Amino acid sequence: MKQVLPWESVPGPIYHDCPAKQQAKWVQPGGWVFVALLLVGGLTTKFKIALVFAVFYTVTLLTKRDNVVTKRGLEIFFDMQITTQYYFWPWEEMFSVTHEEDYRTPGVVTLYFTMGDRTKRLFFPKKDKEAILSLARQQNPAIRIYDAADTKAKAEAARKRKQAEKAAHKRKK
Repeated sequence: MKQVLPWESVPGPIYHDCPAKQQAKWVQPGGWVFVALLLVGGLTTKFKIALVFAVFYTVTLLTKRDNVVTKRGLEIFFDMQITTQYYFWPWEEMFSVTHEEDYRTPGVVTLYFTMGDRTKRLFFPKKDKEAILSLARQQNPAIRIYDAADTKAKAEAARKRKQAEKAAHKRKK
């Protein structure tokens, strides 16, 4: 049975995140080999805790995660085969969205969504950045939009200014 995602009935655009980088081809099969080793180790040795770890690692390998930005806000859905988990961050409760060019992956932008004392980092195609930021401003006019490059430049300038002041103060003594 196909899982019905919570945002399928939401009108308007839905922006899906993308992986920051593709996994190596050996990662998924290597994970299943590791599960097999844990099972064999748990069955043939006195360390039965390995069976518990095998179950947890199997659930991890089977888990599918979907992150989307909709008109309602940031929506995160985990399908773990045995259960599901859904997190929802409404635009009204978000404090800021910070964007940063991902230098490791061309064509991808990193967006940091901040709500309260929590920040969620997600990666989106560069073509979706302006639409997502526009949607954020439209849904929550009080939300703050930061450019990470500008913020880093200002912090670096302040650090250099402080160092220069310290050096000038030492010379006066």
